[in-house]
Parts: sequence; structure tokens; C-alpha cells
Amino acid sequence: MKKILAISLLLFLGACAGKSTTSEFNPADHFLGSDYANLVAIPDLKGGLGWRNPDFKPADYTAMYIEPVVLWHAEDLSKESGFKPEELETLASYFHDVLTRVPDGQKLQLAAQPGPGVISLQAAVTEVEASSPVSNALSSVIPVGILLSAGKQAATGQAMGVGKCAVEVRFVDSVSGEKLALFAETKVGKKYSASGFTKTGQTEEAMDEWAALMKERIDALWGQGK
Repeated sequence: MKKILAISLLLFLGACAGKSTTSEFNPADHFLGSDYANLVAIPDLKGGLGWRNPDFKPADYTAMYIEPVVLWHAEDLSKESGFKPEELETLASYFHDVLTRVPDGQKLQLAAQPGPGVISLQAAVTEVEASSPVSNALSSVIPVGILLSAGKQAATGQAMGVGKCAVEVRFVDSVSGEKLALFAETKVGKKYSASGFTKTGQTEEAMDEWAALMKERIDALWGQGK
């Protein structure tokens, strides 16, 4: 039995290792298009990638308008994510709802529509993978499952059964369309997080964390009085 399990593990790891982890940059793959290439790691974004227009002055803006969240390449997302189309739409609505809480109501108001002095926030879900409560549970307590999960995490950075979500966000002047800032990040769920034991839990948790980070950045940037 041990020999069979060992062979299974080796085959699994071999399959993971055989997948290419590099690919040529293709703007069409990204909601941000060619602008994605301008993103760099920024410590203040806590693992996220970002870019800010050097001419951007927070003091020029008093409100933020949240555009409907886009499901980037929605048909592919539905095929690959483990979510039905209607479930993806629900997640997009959830993300939009949490983003409406990003403007703090003091330094930056929530705008009902674009206009002068208003930033438009344009967000897209570009990749998503449902949590698998059963797989997560089994690979958390059964020895062979723990071993396989550890192997998958070592090979891909993602343990068995956990969720994954990636977003790309553009901040623009709502009148001129001038790009003010860009953001992108991929979050992989934590193996032993309670949110991993529901199908959407880790995706929603990631969206909550991104909204909290944006609110934090508003506090920092608008607090500088620039």
C-alpha cells in the first residue's frame, strides 16, 4: 500500500512539474492590457503589484465612483473556476458591494456617478478557483491527503482544496479617463482557514482584504494633504 501511495505522489508531483510556469506576456490576457507590464511590487500593497501616476494629486479628488465589477473572460472563468456562471455573477456583485465601502465618507465620498473631482474605480476578477470543502477536509486530516497536499503546495504554491482569486484594478479620472493608479494581486487561500470550508469563503475573504487595503491606502494618501 505504501508503495502505491508513493508512486501516486511521484506521478502527481511529476505532472505538476511538467506544467510550464512561464509564458510570454500577452496584454490580451489582462484586464489592464499593456499597462499590466508597468506594475511593480510595492511594500505598502502587502504583496500586491501597483503603479501610480507621478502627477496624481489626491487633493484634486473628493469622491470615488465604483463601476460594475468585470468578470474577465467570463466564459473561461466559468469553465475553469469550479463556479457556475450565476455564482460568478454573485461573486462580482459581492466584490462591488465591498468596494463601495472603500471611500471612507470623510477624506473621500462615495459618488453616485462620474463627474469632476471623482475617481472611477474599475475592477475585474481575472482568475478564480472555488474552495473544495471535501478535498480540503480530507487532505487536512488523512495522512496520504496531507502528503499529497504538501506536494501540490510545494510544486504550485497552492494546497489541495483551497481557493484562489486574482483581481486587476484601474483608478482613472472619471471625466478625462486619465489613469491615476493600477493594482493587481493573486491570493491563494490558507490551508487551515475556516473560510476554506465553504465554496466561496476564501474568494470573499480575499475580496474583503483587498477592500480593506484600498481603504487603508486612502487614509494614507489623502492624509498627506498632497
